[in-house]
Amino acid sequence: MIISIINKKGGVGKTPFAFSIAKDFDYFLQSNDISIIENIYPDKAKISDTPKLIDNCVYDFGGFVAKGVLEIAEKSNYIIVPCVSSYNSILRTIETVNELKEYNKNIIILITNYKDEKEKAQMVEVLESNFSDLKFFYFKFSKIIENCMTTGVSFLELANENTLAKLSYSNFINEYKKLLDTIKE
Repeated sequence: MIISIINKKGGVGKTPFAFSIAKDFDYFLQSNDISIIENIYPDKAKISDTPKLIDNCVYDFGGFVAKGVLEIAEKSNYIIVPCVSSYNSILRTIETVNELKEYNKNIIILITNYKDEKEKAQMVEVLESNFSDLKFFYFKFSKIIENCMTTGVSFLELANENTLAKLSYSNFINEYKKLLDTIKE
């Protein structure tokens, strides 16, 4: 299984989702972008200007003009494109997906970090009208995204730490489990 997480826009949640998916599946994690993944996922994560294509790996790509990114995207079982609600993020997401569809049509869009249903509806309207053929998952703002990177613990591990965490993160985790189930299919 090869999973690529890509968006030309930074700050949309690529690294936390890549790390968490890799850890929850016990996969390797490679990135072409500077981050803390080697510190929080030792022996399984690698940062390299030119990531190598290997099986059972999640790729966290910070843009895809870098060498080898499109080759890996083309061979990926899934490409996941996270998007936040800013106008620039939505534009860059549309641009990213349109470019990637030439190489691989198995794309999932994550609508992340929205504050309320109105903000979500605005994102959904624009993105689903452009990509009615793609799968979408919805992740309302949650501290779980930040917490997974500061603790080195995956989304599922965080949610299972105690009863309060399970309750606090329940909506996020329910959607995340649906995403994992889709990837496993």
